[in-house]
Amino acid sequence: MNSDDSLTRSLLRRLDGTASAEERAALDAELIADPQARAQLRELAEQAVAVAEFERTAAARAGTPDVVPFPRPPTRRVAWLWAAAAAAVLLLGFGAFWLRAGGRELARVTKVTGASGFFGTRGSAERPVPVGATLRAGDMVETRSCDSWIELELRDGSKLTVAGHSALRLGRADADAAQLSLEHGNLWRSPATDRPAAPLTVRTPTAVLESGDALFNLQATDSESIVRVNAGLARVTGNPGGSRVEIPAGSQVRLALAAEVPLAAEPQPAPMTSWTCDMASFPAVAIGRWLPTEDDSAARLGAEPLLWPVPDRPPVMLHVVGISAFRTTGRPVELRAESRVRFVGRTQREHTVRFGFSTQKMRGVFAGKFEVDVPARSLAPAGQTWTVDLPVSDLRPLHPELSATPDGLEITDIYALTVIEDAGLELQRIEVLLP
Repeated sequence: MNSDDSLTRSLLRRLDGTASAEERAALDAELIADPQARAQLRELAEQAVAVAEFERTAAARAGTPDVVPFPRPPTRRVAWLWAAAAAAVLLLGFGAFWLRAGGRELARVTKVTGASGFFGTRGSAERPVPVGATLRAGDMVETRSCDSWIELELRDGSKLTVAGHSALRLGRADADAAQLSLEHGNLWRSPATDRPAAPLTVRTPTAVLESGDALFNLQATDSESIVRVNAGLARVTGNPGGSRVEIPAGSQVRLALAAEVPLAAEPQPAPMTSWTCDMASFPAVAIGRWLPTEDDSAARLGAEPLLWPVPDRPPVMLHVVGISAFRTTGRPVELRAESRVRFVGRTQREHTVRFGFSTQKMRGVFAGKFEVDVPARSLAPAGQTWTVDLPVSDLRPLHPELSATPDGLEITDIYALTVIEDAGLELQRIEVLLP
């Protein structure tokens, strides 16, 4: 808990509206958890109300009427006191609500990076998601750009990571069991190691996953779900009304609306350290548009616009081509320290191109993104095909706190983009090479 003086200063900033969003979230969490903090807030509220009432009655005795059709603007002191009193009453009401609904607090936001959004059941919305915020049934969090991620902690201590373009909604909990809905995107779950894991259910458009102590990662689109269990045991049911299958550690299941084969768990395949993705093979496209085939050229995937939200700044327009590696290969693509990534493509106008990939730990959780900018002078002239051959050590980590090097990580998606200007970027081929 804060010291008394520090807490008083924080409460006063919260009352007069000068506290930052992060400070408000942290203070609200402390008010929920600490009865002494609530008592101090109540004392400040009583003082603010008493002094404001004294100011009002003093003004009335001086001849100022209590109610007039168009009251004159209050002095700064009186206005602040009334605002503080009103804010204190609201905060106390907020604290009382959370105390009454304490059993409905399902998760807490522990980390946020990049553009994100929070959408509450009562119509509230915040961007970015505040660290320390508590989530209830019906609340939804979004990660809204390629390099954003959110970490949540459930009541049983389990960690959830949502990354990339993803949306996760919390459902109503029964006892200690958590109910989640992954509308789309990527979810990683890591149980706590110091206490038993509570039951967890995650719904996607094509699957219902039930887990106790499983460490898993889940990818979902409108028509497909991929579940990989790396430790523990999970069960998956096809949605709607499909068959049910158990997934032991080291196994995976792919569910698709158009699937014609029975639902079955299969061993996770061994990782590959070399991978070739030719656009003629129609890979799983994360973002991009197919271009008309020319007589003398290979199949091409063109960049699509993507408005990239940036915290505290106007959004930035990107033009992106992206491929989902695992959904394309069906096998993990593992990077080594000496690996290289090769891109074959072209631009219609000379422009710097940014190349990158996102990763997860092998049979583990989200591990961040790596990127590098290649200036136009290092590419072929506009309209001509270029080949860019990059050692993975040249790509900088966007989240070094997750992983400082791509060595030993799995590629989840790989992409190229231009910032702001549409340079007519297109890709013909992507390779991961191991000498």
